[in-house]
Amino acid sequence: MTQFRIKRMQMTGISIGIFHKKTPWMAAWWSAALPGLGHICLGEYFKGFILLTWEAYVNTKAHVNMAILYTFTGDFQAAHDVIDEGWALVYVSIFCFAIFDGYRMTIELNTYADLERKQKNRQFQFAKYSIWGVNYLSHKNPWAAAGWSALFAGFGHIYNMKTLKGIILLGWLVVIIHLSHFPQGVIYTLTGRFEETRNLVDYHWLMFFPSIYVFGIWDAYNDAVEMNKLFEEAFKGHLRERFSGGKKAHKFSIGGNN
Repeated sequence: MTQFRIKRMQMTGISIGIFHKKTPWMAAWWSAALPGLGHICLGEYFKGFILLTWEAYVNTKAHVNMAILYTFTGDFQAAHDVIDEGWALVYVSIFCFAIFDGYRMTIELNTYADLERKQKNRQFQFAKYSIWGVNYLSHKNPWAAAGWSALFAGFGHIYNMKTLKGIILLGWLVVIIHLSHFPQGVIYTLTGRFEETRNLVDYHWLMFFPSIYVFGIWDAYNDAVEMNKLFEEAFKGHLRERFSGGKKAHKFSIGGNN
């Protein structure tokens, strides 16, 4: 009978994919904060990017963010007037699907992670060289990853060798900052020009900022923790294979051509 094989990890020149268990409600939470973030957290970069883009488009059409802002400030009539009910129904469908699918995918991926750990032979990879870049396993500082993401979302993921995820978050944050005029608003606020700030800042786009910014810090920290676990597991397995008298407990793929 052929043994069921699942790779512990997959490495390319611009990213590292890891099978590890996650909390389903955490993926659902980030999907609720901003549809697409839960899938990016799970490593579903393409699906997450599509959901982020579609959510931003429908949100803009339905004026959901402005309705939320007016509701929080107690201006319920303005919230009622600004919302586009037709597009709002479309937004609800995206919102609910993102939460459901993020939760569902987490449970299924956790099952694969459990199966991978039960395999007799396991596969790791220490380095990958390609025309896209160089990637390798190394020990990371989670607080450094979080700190770089606090400076600008995406930098922490690039530090973690997950360049593709970092580019997606960095690119989206650049779009949000540009359309919301956030940096200029900060400068005007610090210099006491509050009226100019109110007239300049686009609050619809600004309301996307907290979700991506906080997610970038949280996810970079957790990615660094999981990278360290993977590094230690791979290194221990490598030593066990070399010094266990020929008994191979793991299969290793070292280099970029395997």
